[in-house]
Amino acid sequence: MLPKFYLIFFLFQSCSSPAQEKEVQSSPIEVEVSEASKLIAKGDLLLLDVRTPGEVSQGYIEGAQNINVSAWEEFKAGVDKLDKTEPVMVYCKVGGRSHKAAVYLVESGFTQVYDIKGGILAWNDAGEPLIKD
Repeated sequence: MLPKFYLIFFLFQSCSSPAQEKEVQSSPIEVEVSEASKLIAKGDLLLLDVRTPGEVSQGYIEGAQNINVSAWEEFKAGVDKLDKTEPVMVYCKVGGRSHKAAVYLVESGFTQVYDIKGGILAWNDAGEPLIKD
Protein backbone atom coordinates (compact mmCIF):
# COMPACT_ATOMS: atom_id res chain seq x y z
CA MET A 1 0.00 0.00 0.00
CA LEU A 2 1.24 3.48 -0.90
CA PRO A 3 2.06 5.80 1.94
CA LYS A 4 -0.55 8.54 2.46
CA PHE A 5 1.89 11.20 1.27
CA TYR A 6 2.21 9.63 -2.17
CA LEU A 7 -1.52 9.07 -2.43
CA ILE A 8 -2.28 12.70 -1.58
CA PHE A 9 0.43 13.92 -3.97
CA PHE A 10 -0.95 11.75 -6.78
CA LEU A 11 -4.52 12.96 -6.21
CA PHE A 12 -3.40 16.60 -6.11
CA GLN A 13 -1.48 16.24 -9.37
CA SER A 14 -4.27 14.42 -11.18
CA CYS A 15 -6.93 16.96 -10.15
CA SER A 16 -5.02 20.13 -10.89
CA SER A 17 -5.04 21.56 -14.41
CA PRO A 18 -2.00 23.10 -16.03
CA ALA A 19 -1.79 26.89 -15.72
CA GLN A 20 -0.91 27.09 -19.41
CA GLU A 21 -4.39 25.99 -20.56
CA LYS A 22 -6.31 28.88 -22.11
CA GLU A 23 -9.72 29.55 -20.65
CA VAL A 24 -12.43 28.91 -23.24
CA GLN A 25 -15.37 31.30 -23.40
CA SER A 26 -18.55 29.26 -23.04
CA SER A 27 -21.05 31.94 -24.08
CA PRO A 28 -21.08 35.47 -25.51
CA ILE A 29 -20.79 38.40 -23.13
CA GLU A 30 -23.84 40.65 -23.40
CA VAL A 31 -22.88 44.30 -22.86
CA GLU A 32 -24.93 47.44 -22.33
CA VAL A 33 -24.54 50.27 -24.84
CA SER A 34 -22.39 52.33 -22.45
CA GLU A 35 -19.88 49.50 -22.04
CA ALA A 36 -19.99 48.69 -25.75
CA SER A 37 -19.22 52.31 -26.58
CA LYS A 38 -16.16 52.27 -24.30
CA LEU A 39 -14.88 49.01 -25.80
CA ILE A 40 -15.39 50.27 -29.36
CA ALA A 41 -13.61 53.55 -28.54
CA LYS A 42 -10.53 51.59 -27.43
CA GLY A 43 -10.34 50.18 -30.96
CA ASP A 44 -9.01 46.78 -29.93
CA LEU A 45 -11.82 44.71 -31.41
CA LEU A 46 -13.62 43.79 -34.60
CA LEU A 47 -17.10 45.30 -34.77
CA LEU A 48 -19.48 43.07 -36.70
CA ASP A 49 -22.89 44.23 -37.94
CA VAL A 50 -24.92 41.11 -38.72
CA ARG A 51 -27.98 42.84 -40.23
CA THR A 52 -29.10 42.75 -43.84
CA PRO A 53 -27.52 45.20 -46.30
CA GLY A 54 -30.85 47.08 -46.46
CA GLU A 55 -30.81 47.62 -42.70
CA VAL A 56 -27.17 48.67 -42.77
CA SER A 57 -27.96 51.35 -45.39
CA GLN A 58 -30.24 53.00 -42.80
CA GLY A 59 -27.31 53.54 -40.44
CA TYR A 60 -24.47 51.64 -38.78
CA ILE A 61 -21.84 52.06 -36.09
CA GLU A 62 -18.62 53.56 -37.41
CA GLY A 63 -15.98 50.94 -38.18
CA ALA A 64 -18.43 48.05 -38.39
CA GLN A 65 -17.97 45.26 -40.91
CA ASN A 66 -21.21 43.83 -42.28
CA ILE A 67 -21.67 40.06 -42.55
CA ASN A 68 -25.38 39.23 -42.88
CA VAL A 69 -26.34 36.44 -40.48
CA SER A 70 -29.63 35.93 -42.35
CA ALA A 71 -27.59 34.54 -45.26
CA TRP A 72 -26.31 31.75 -43.00
CA GLU A 73 -23.87 29.96 -45.30
CA GLU A 74 -22.33 33.26 -46.40
CA PHE A 75 -22.16 34.35 -42.77
CA LYS A 76 -20.31 31.20 -41.73
CA ALA A 77 -17.90 31.51 -44.67
CA GLY A 78 -17.27 35.18 -43.84
CA VAL A 79 -16.56 34.71 -40.14
CA ASP A 80 -14.44 31.63 -40.77
CA LYS A 81 -11.95 33.99 -42.47
CA LEU A 82 -11.63 36.18 -39.35
CA ASP A 83 -8.91 35.98 -36.70
CA LYS A 84 -10.38 33.95 -33.84
CA THR A 85 -7.97 35.47 -31.33
CA GLU A 86 -9.21 39.03 -31.96
CA PRO A 87 -12.05 40.23 -29.72
CA VAL A 88 -15.33 40.57 -31.65
CA MET A 89 -18.42 42.62 -30.85
CA VAL A 90 -21.63 41.89 -32.73
CA TYR A 91 -24.91 43.72 -33.10
CA CYS A 92 -28.13 43.58 -35.09
CA LYS A 93 -31.37 45.56 -34.85
CA VAL A 94 -32.61 44.45 -31.40
CA GLY A 95 -30.39 41.54 -30.32
CA GLY A 96 -31.89 38.27 -31.56
CA ARG A 97 -29.78 37.73 -34.65
CA SER A 98 -26.62 39.03 -33.01
CA HIS A 99 -27.09 36.53 -30.19
CA LYS A 100 -27.33 33.70 -32.74
CA ALA A 101 -24.20 35.03 -34.45
CA ALA A 102 -22.33 35.46 -31.16
CA VAL A 103 -23.14 31.91 -30.06
CA TYR A 104 -21.82 30.62 -33.40
CA LEU A 105 -18.61 32.64 -32.95
CA VAL A 106 -18.04 31.18 -29.48
CA GLU A 107 -18.77 27.65 -30.71
CA SER A 108 -16.34 28.23 -33.59
CA GLY A 109 -13.50 29.01 -31.21
CA PHE A 110 -13.45 32.80 -31.04
CA THR A 111 -11.82 33.67 -27.73
CA GLN A 112 -13.66 36.88 -26.80
CA VAL A 113 -17.17 37.62 -28.09
CA TYR A 114 -19.41 40.52 -27.04
CA ASP A 115 -23.03 41.16 -28.02
CA ILE A 116 -24.58 44.64 -27.73
CA LYS A 117 -27.74 44.32 -25.61
CA GLY A 118 -30.71 45.77 -27.47
CA GLY A 119 -28.81 46.10 -30.75
CA ILE A 120 -28.58 49.22 -32.85
CA LEU A 121 -31.97 50.43 -31.61
CA ALA A 122 -30.59 50.63 -28.06
CA TRP A 123 -27.42 52.24 -29.44
CA ASN A 124 -29.49 54.91 -31.20
CA ASP A 125 -31.80 55.41 -28.19
CA ALA A 126 -28.71 56.07 -26.04
CA GLY A 127 -27.75 58.91 -28.39
CA GLU A 128 -24.68 57.15 -29.77
CA PRO A 129 -23.70 58.20 -33.30
CA LEU A 130 -24.63 56.33 -36.47
CA ILE A 131 -23.09 56.58 -39.91
CA LYS A 132 -25.64 56.99 -42.69
CA ASP A 133 -24.68 56.64 -46.35
